[in-house]
Amino acid sequence: MVASQVDNIAKRDVNREQILNIAQDIFSKFGYKKTTLDDIANAVRKGKSSLYYYFNSKEDIFQAVIMKEVDVLRKELETVVLRNTDPVEKLRDYIFTKLVTFRGLANFYHAIEAENTAVEFIEDIKEKYRLDEIRMIKRILLEGVRKKIFEISDLTLSATAIITAIKGLEMPLSAGTYGNVNLELSVDNILKILCYGIMKRQETV
Repeated sequence: MVASQVDNIAKRDVNREQILNIAQDIFSKFGYKKTTLDDIANAVRKGKSSLYYYFNSKEDIFQAVIMKEVDVLRKELETVVLRNTDPVEKLRDYIFTKLVTFRGLANFYHAIEAENTAVEFIEDIKEKYRLDEIRMIKRILLEGVRKKIFEISDLTLSATAIITAIKGLEMPLSAGTYGNVNLELSVDNILKILCYGIMKRQETV
């Protein structure tokens, strides 16, 4: 490949990333349905026809934005999973990182939660993301079992229960009733429930 071809590919990648960054901001403000290609083209300061050099449609741009946000979240969580820390601390860091990172991923959140987002690829992304989360949580739980910190008979079921609990807390802890509370303290309380339950323990004499 000659130098000019390499330069053209690099320039195309830079332009494509610029479009994605701007589209990401516009989608997060106005949502998928209200955003138009004209909105994106005007913000990028390019003609609408030039967008078709990089993407096939508005849906194609939106999908690329969602995948970009999913990759950000996945990389952050993978970093936590690979840390050389205690499994309980790792589970805490996982939940905390998930909630903190999730707060900044407006498009991914709205794509997951909005029932009226009529985009076919969303369901596939949701399922792939769910399986990724189960895999990562299972890895933490298995590490805890091997170190005799956790006692778990069904890793998949336990991992599913944990990600379901986290998912139920994403909205309240991001923008809902508890959106302004101390997130670290909230995660500590959540972890106590996940690891120790809610039953009062009898003091030993």
